[in-house]
Order: sequence, then C-alpha cells, then structure tokens
Amino acid sequence: MAHLNKLAIRGIRSFDDKNIAVIEFFSPVTVIVGHNGSGKTTIIECLKYATTGDQPPNTRGGAFVHDPKMANEKEVKAQVKLRFYAANGTRMLAVRNLSVTMKKNGALTMKTLESILGLAENVEKGNGKRGVISTKCAEMDTEIPHLLGVSKAVLENVIFCHQEESYWPLSEPAALKKKFDDIFEATKYTKALNNIKDLRKERMADLKAESARLESLALEKQHADKLKKRIAEMNANIAARAAEHEELRAAYEQQVRSNQILNDTGSKFREIYVKFDQLNQRKEQYKEELNMAKENLQEIPGTDEELSERLRTHDDYIMNQRQKRKAQEAHLEDAEEQIKAARSQHVELMGRQGQLLAEEQAIDQRMADREELKHLSSSPISTTSNVVSMLRQISCRQRAGAGMKSITSSRDNCIQNSRVISRSDEPCVTACPLSSRRSLALNVKWTLREL
Repeated sequence: MAHLNKLAIRGIRSFDDKNIAVIEFFSPVTVIVGHNGSGKTTIIECLKYATTGDQPPNTRGGAFVHDPKMANEKEVKAQVKLRFYAANGTRMLAVRNLSVTMKKNGALTMKTLESILGLAENVEKGNGKRGVISTKCAEMDTEIPHLLGVSKAVLENVIFCHQEESYWPLSEPAALKKKFDDIFEATKYTKALNNIKDLRKERMADLKAESARLESLALEKQHADKLKKRIAEMNANIAARAAEHEELRAAYEQQVRSNQILNDTGSKFREIYVKFDQLNQRKEQYKEELNMAKENLQEIPGTDEELSERLRTHDDYIMNQRQKRKAQEAHLEDAEEQIKAARSQHVELMGRQGQLLAEEQAIDQRMADREELKHLSSSPISTTSNVVSMLRQISCRQRAGAGMKSITSSRDNCIQNSRVISRSDEPCVTACPLSSRRSLALNVKWTLREL
C-alpha cells in the first residue's frame, strides 16, 4: 500500500529559503496543529504540488514562493522534496525546484527549474542517473499518481483538496458531473461509447459509399466489356495495318539508301568544286604576289658566292649603317643647335637695330626741338607759360622711345621738373610781369641746361 514518509520544504510561502523544514508522516494518522499563518495549509499545498505539479489557486506570478522582499534578495530559490512508498513497496523520492526573481520595477518572475523523480536510495546516495526515472515535469505529473496507485483527480479533489476548492460538491450539476467523472474515471467509458458511436457512423457511411461504388463498378464492367470487344476489333485492324506498314517501311528504307548515295555523291562533287575554286583563288593570289614582288624587288647582281658572303655579313653591314645614321643624327642636332643660336643672335641684333633706330629718331627729334628753341629764343616771347609748355613737350618727346621702365621714370621726372619750373617761375611771373627779354632768355638757357 502506498503512503507518504517525509516532506522537506524550503522557500515556500512562509518557510524561509535559508532553512529546510522537514515533516515526517506517521501511520495510521498524522495530525498537524498550529496557529494561523504558521504553514499548515502550505504543507497540504506542497504535497499537492509534489504529487500533481499543480500550484494552489491564485498563486500565479510567484506568490507560491517565499517573497524576495522579505528575504532581502533579488532571487529566491524554493524546493519541495517528498519521499514516499509506492504501491509496490519501493521507496521513491520526488524533488521539484522553483525560483522567483524580482525585477527593477518590483515585478516577480517565477521559473520552474529541473525536477527529479527516482529511487530514494540512489538519489540520496548520489549514485548518478541510474536510479532517476524522469527529470521532466510533464512525465512526473503522470508518473507519481501511477506510483501512488490513485488518479490525479483523486489527489487534487479528495486527498489534497485545497480549502478554497473544497466547496466543489455544491457546484453546478455540469461541473459536479465532470468532477465525479474525473474521480471515478468514468470519462474513459464515456469516451469509449462515443468512439463506438462514431465508428458505427463511419462504417455506415463506408457501407453506403461501397454500395454506390459497387453499382458504379458494375456499370464500368459493362463499359469495359464493350471496350474489350472494340479492342479486339482494333487489334485485328492494327495487325493488317502493321503488315502494310512493314511493306511501306521496306520501300522507304530502299528509297532512303538511294537518297543517301545521291547525297554522298553530291557532297563529294561540292567538295571537289569548292576545292577547285579555292585553288584558282590561290593561283590568282600567287600571281598577284609575284607581280608585286617583281615591282618592289630589285635584282642584285653577283655570283652565288658573292651573294652568300653578302648575306653572311648583312648584320655587320646593318650595324655600320646604324652607326653612320647615329653620327648623322648627332651632326644634325649640332646643326640645329647652331641654327637656334644664330636665330637667337639674329633676334638680339634685330632688337639692337630697333633700339638704335629709336635712338636715331630721338636724336633727330632733339635736334629739331633744339632748333625750335633757338628760334623761340631769337623771337619775341609773350609769356613764360608758353616756354614752360614747350619745355614740357620737348621733355616728353625725348622720353617717348624708351622702354616701359624708362617711360614711367621719365614721366615722373617730367612731372617733377614741370612742378619745379612752375614753382620757380610763378613768383617771377607774378613779381616781374614786365621783365626784360634778356632775363627771360637766361631763364630758358638755365632750363635747357637742367634738361
């Protein structure tokens, strides 16, 4: 007979996760007494969780495990161990593990960790996995009730029924019927009857389908008989057509052989004709090449020995010609450099000639200006301003034929000289408007001397 031996609880509801609480069950009856909130109901819930894998109602989200806030930890691990004797007398051990983690926002996350179901001696002594029956929760949920010899419905609704679910006998008839069916396993017989009814319906439907199929097969047999008769007639016709086909095929093969012979003859004739045409084209090409060679080549006089000697020393001849060519090229480069130097000298002489011509023109102009000044000095002069303007014109003409730098410097000198003259003459004009002709001539000579 199956019975419970010991229960170890750690980290479930009010039980601390640091210590393990062990409850031993005695025969025939074990009475649990304690104050409210001391954990009496937790023991029944742990027994139900260890045997069926179902947690108490309204404990989703980690309420079944010890509160991490009370433990002052982020994660709390819980464990429930149940040692029991199976119906065959074997001592078994079931271990279920849980963990609850508190997130940053205060929410709790519960996880189901690895569980173990095996022989108590092997598991406790640590003999390895030989004594382990299963480590999957789904297999343990079905294996433990089988070892205890009672159904899962009896464990949930009768033996380990929670106090919040103990009013199920007063529930609605449909729910009550379902509970009793689960407890007495009447659902199996109901399912068997439903399966029999469904099977009978399927067989009746199959019988109707087979009857209709039989009728269609009879019609198809009649049609097949007609087709067989027609096939026999067609076979006889095919035999006659086959004999005729053989005769036509023999005649066709003979014609094919004749056509092949004719085709081969035509192909050979075509090849010979194409070859003849190609030979004629090559002949004409060779004639043209011969004529071009006669036009471009020059016959070299001499005997065979002389030509052979010349051919043997052809490389030396080519080398000498190349050396001569290099010498001529060097001579050509020297001549080009001389020509370039002569051109440069020619350009310099042309520039010198232009400069001398410009100087000649400037000298002629100076002489003309000098004659003009002499004429002015001999003629009566009305005012000093006319002399000054004339001097300015003469000074500008003298510096007109020089380069860009000479033009700029002469222009500045001309302007400076004119300023000096105007500054030196203005007081004289204003002070001596009635000066004599001799003093004016002296002023002009002084100005000429300065220029």
